[in-house]
Formats: sequence, structure tokens, C-alpha cells
Amino acid sequence: MIADDEMRGATEHGIVNRVRFYPGWWNGLKNVDLYHWNGTEGPAGKSYDLFGDGSVQLINIPGHTRGLVATKITNPDGKYVLLFADGGYSSKSWQDMIVSGIAVDKRAQKRSLEWIREQSLDPNCIASMASHDPAHVDNIIRF
Repeated sequence: MIADDEMRGATEHGIVNRVRFYPGWWNGLKNVDLYHWNGTEGPAGKSYDLFGDGSVQLINIPGHTRGLVATKITNPDGKYVLLFADGGYSSKSWQDMIVSGIAVDKRAQKRSLEWIREQSLDPNCIASMASHDPAHVDNIIRF
């Protein structure tokens, strides 16, 4: 599954997209389902409720790419884990408000990082993780 915004961004032409979306990464990829935002969560007011019950939300955090998503997994008590992918390189990104060097929209990227910071500081947030954090250690999160 991929957000239709992200797919459009991946198929547009230009030097930036050749860096972000190297065509070889897509070779042999079949049966890609595009989804359209069905909610208004997040800094861009675009989200996708994966199961229709609020437990897993794919939340648009544009900036690095147009359709980048954070995944917010929420338990019945309102506690959640936030996986913010490339919305920042590590926890230090949102703690010190350091945006990454690669962005299609720097202003949107900053707004997204501000949203990640707000979510990460919420007392209901059990864990907040980036895709490339060198400080990350494998663990199991139970909540």
C-alpha cells in the first residue's frame, strides 16, 4: 500500500526524485494498492485509518517527500507508539528541531517535525522512533 500522493511524487521527473526514488527499487513490484486519505489527523490534515477503528493510523507528514507517513499505533487506553519514518533521522531531530537535508518542501518538513515533537512529548506516547536512528536498539514494546 502506498498513498496516492507518494506515488505521484515517486513518478514525477527530476533530479530530486532520481535520488529519492531510484527506479531499481521498484523493479518487480506488483500489486501496489494506492490509498486515499480518509481522515484529518496530523500536520497536513491527511491520514488513513488502516482498519477503520483508530488503532493504526497512517498520518501524512510531508516535507521529505510529498506522501511520507508516520504510523501511529494506539491501544484501547489511548497509549500509542509513533513510527515517524524519515520525518527525522532520530529522536534528536525532534528534540532539537533539526530537519533533514533532503526535502521537497522545507516548510512542510518543519511543520511535520513540530507535529512529531508534539506527539512524542505527549504523556500517552510510549515510544517515538525514526527509521534511521543509530541509537535505536531492538526491543519489544508492550502497551
